[in-house]
Amino acid sequence: MTEQQYLTLEILLLLIQAHRQVKLSTLASLFPQAITYESRKRNLQRFLVIGSLCVKLLWFPLVKYWIRQERTGHRRNRELRRYLNQKKHQKFGYWMIAIDRTQWKGRNIFMITLVWGTHALPLYWETLNHVGNSNLKTQKRLLNTALSLLKNCRVVVLADREFHSPKLAQWLESKGVYFALRQKKDLYFQENLTQEYQVLKNQGFKPGMSKFYTQVKCGKGAELGFFNIAVYWKRKYRRKGPKEPWYILTNLPTLQKTLSLYRCRWGIEQFFKDCKTGGYNLEDSKANETRFLALVLLIVIAYSLATFQGQRMKQLSIEIYAGRIQQHYDRTPRQSDFSFALYGQLWIYAMELWSDLALRLMALKPHKRLYFQRGLQALSLIQQAV
Repeated sequence: MTEQQYLTLEILLLLIQAHRQVKLSTLASLFPQAITYESRKRNLQRFLVIGSLCVKLLWFPLVKYWIRQERTGHRRNRELRRYLNQKKHQKFGYWMIAIDRTQWKGRNIFMITLVWGTHALPLYWETLNHVGNSNLKTQKRLLNTALSLLKNCRVVVLADREFHSPKLAQWLESKGVYFALRQKKDLYFQENLTQEYQVLKNQGFKPGMSKFYTQVKCGKGAELGFFNIAVYWKRKYRRKGPKEPWYILTNLPTLQKTLSLYRCRWGIEQFFKDCKTGGYNLEDSKANETRFLALVLLIVIAYSLATFQGQRMKQLSIEIYAGRIQQHYDRTPRQSDFSFALYGQLWIYAMELWSDLALRLMALKPHKRLYFQRGLQALSLIQQAV
């Protein structure tokens, strides 16, 4: 990028973080440049079609750098390393890839993400030129691109029922990749060579039951395998519970490991929510295809930076100044690393914008001086994390 393009990119990322909006007209009205609104809008439209805003040119080098930092342990801070080791992106020693599809204003997007805490960071994505499910050929091609970023890593691929094909499982195993692919209830499997093929839905499972089939063949006629099948039906509580069990095709060795890893797939759903109404409101954008993909790339960069900033705030124990923290009786965090970073930045902007009023208000509360000193110290640390 030229210096002008780089500064434009930096300003756009700050605007997206501060206002949680990627609608082009909104960004143009907020863009800090001393020209008319129409000129600012045309300036952004021209910027979003430059060739440098490409996933493989701009995003892949960043991903490779972050993965290399994680693997080689260049972070020298011992507390930060200990915190990152607790994150879910390396559970049981696996790097977890979650794949799914989503619809954004009629655009069918195939997304491949790396599970990161309770959320997920995008690795690679493409818009499909059709509606509905992706085919096996597309799945292989896109996964091959994403897996090239995680060479020499123990990878497990997590997917819902759209990706139930035993042929995809066979291909992943040939690549040396672990997988946990949720299946439909009409999957045919052969428990041993002396038995006929059976259907999962006819095995009489009830809420509260679980079972782990080992070394079975799948797909009547194709006879693919050998795989394992994990079955789990969550127990009902107060007459509420899932209507059917999980059927998960996997090459992982145990039921516990399969279920624990598959639960982490929810991170990609959280990412989709953050890109839509829960975060950047991508669905409000009416840009054309090229500009839309450029906006998705900007969201991905902004989202990843916010997630890392939130992690840094937690490591410094200053997240209590940015949002609601997890209580001892909470099963899941009240806010994610992503949310902590966004609200922390909004607090910084408010303190800077209305600093005179804030200082006058604090001067009227001398008995709170110690708390204000701690808060200002936390504000300084948040600025460093940002």
